[in-house]
Amino acid sequence: MLSANNDILDNVVSSDLLAMKDFIFNSVNNEDIKFATDVISHLIKSGGKKIRPKLVFVICKMLGYSREDKIKVAASVEFIHNAALLHDDVLDESEVRHGVRTANKIWGDKSSILVGDLLLTLAFGWLIECKNLNVLSILSRASRSLVKGEIKQMTTYFNPHTVRESYFDIIGEKTASLFSACCEAASVISGATSDEIERLKSFGFNFGMAFQIIDDMLDYTASQSTSGKQVGKDFFEGKVTLPAIIAYEKSNTVEREFWEKCFSSAERDFNQALYYINYHNAVELSIEKAKHYISMAQNNIDAFSDSPYKTALINFLNASIERQAWLVLDIFRLIAIYLLGS
Repeated sequence: MLSANNDILDNVVSSDLLAMKDFIFNSVNNEDIKFATDVISHLIKSGGKKIRPKLVFVICKMLGYSREDKIKVAASVEFIHNAALLHDDVLDESEVRHGVRTANKIWGDKSSILVGDLLLTLAFGWLIECKNLNVLSILSRASRSLVKGEIKQMTTYFNPHTVRESYFDIIGEKTASLFSACCEAASVISGATSDEIERLKSFGFNFGMAFQIIDDMLDYTASQSTSGKQVGKDFFEGKVTLPAIIAYEKSNTVEREFWEKCFSSAERDFNQALYYINYHNAVELSIEKAKHYISMAQNNIDAFSDSPYKTALINFLNASIERQAWLVLDIFRLIAIYLLGS
């Protein structure tokens, strides 16, 4: 997801990313735990987009900040995110992420959990070294929100009665909170004004909301070869996301019985779910919501002075919107295959 437009950020922060990778590998090698080094190397090389540290770097550049502590902040953000992924893959029994085998399938659940814990201790150790209590507090709160969001989501598994408000609350905590914290932390270390900090904090949150909505739509619209995500994975795990919520809201009695049966038994007909999601334009309506958040994110940075870095952020947002058009085409293709085969 977002791979092509992610290159827009690569073009302005490539040297910072290399510095971050060197810092990470040097730090991990100093821990002298070979299997942990192998797992972390696998994570870094497995095709993750590294959007969160890229946002740290772009915002620091936009605000004219160049001190080396930005490397530690960016690395901390990446490790907090990767720790969550390691733990999530164990909980979800995931086998593939970004098109490659997950760490838990290669090294086992225990190793994944322990390395995830190690990543968190390293991340917060680096933040302490930055000697900025505000930044430490920002990322501590975001980490807590991330876990709270995951716990809240677990309470909605297999529940077709999940409402939009609950969904938005969950993705706000489990995803948007860390994006928001990245941007807020970058602005704080850069010495931004309180108004600039609030704008960038909101920018990160709004982008994070759009990011998660798009990612959830991929479960119903994209192939694993193009998205790196197993199609239907969330559906079969009982995760009730926005397309299913919208389809359920608009469903008649027969359709509601289908959704309730889907999420209350082992009989889950993904193709039929896909049909109802298409019939009620649930993907298009989800896209409109993602566009709403993208628009708010752009408004958040409009007041900043023009620069190559502000332009990169705007182009990144615009490319995110353009990417969504393909989601609609993908679902039409999948529906056509289903109808022709039925």
